[in-house]
Amino acid sequence: MNTLHSEPTAPAFGRLLQKKLQPDDYMLLVHLFEEISVLALHHLIPEALLFDAFAFDLYWDELREDVLALRAETGNEKFCENFEIAAERAREYRTDRPPKLRWKHGGGPDDPPGGLGVRPPAPEPDDAPAPPAPVGSKET
Repeated sequence: MNTLHSEPTAPAFGRLLQKKLQPDDYMLLVHLFEEISVLALHHLIPEALLFDAFAFDLYWDELREDVLALRAETGNEKFCENFEIAAERAREYRTDRPPKLRWKHGGGPDDPPGGLGVRPPAPEPDDAPAPPAPVGSKET
C-alpha cells in the first residue's frame, strides 16, 4: 500500500480524502483502485484487510461518474469493473460490521457485538497505592 502514500498518487489520494480532487487525479486513482481491486478479487489480497483499511465504496462513490462517462465515451463497459465490484463488496463489508469504536459514540443496546472485544486490565502505575487487603487478612 506504499503506492498510495508515495508520488505520484499520494497527493491525489490526499485530495480524494478531502474531496478536493483536481482533473488529473480521477484517472490516476481509478486505475490504481482497479489494480488493487483485481488483486483482492483474485484473492491475492484478503478482501477483509483491504475493506477494513480503505473505504473503497466511498472512493467509488466519488469517482463513479467519471468512470461511467468514460465507459460511455469509449464503449468499454469493462473499464474499472473490478473497482466497481470491489466497491459493492466493500459496501456490504461496511454494512455487516459496525464501527469498532462505536462505543465512543454512544452505541445502543441493540448494537451487534463486535469491535475491540474484552481488553486485559492495564498494569498498575508504579506510584499507584497498593490495593486494599482482603477482609480477615493479617494486614487489616
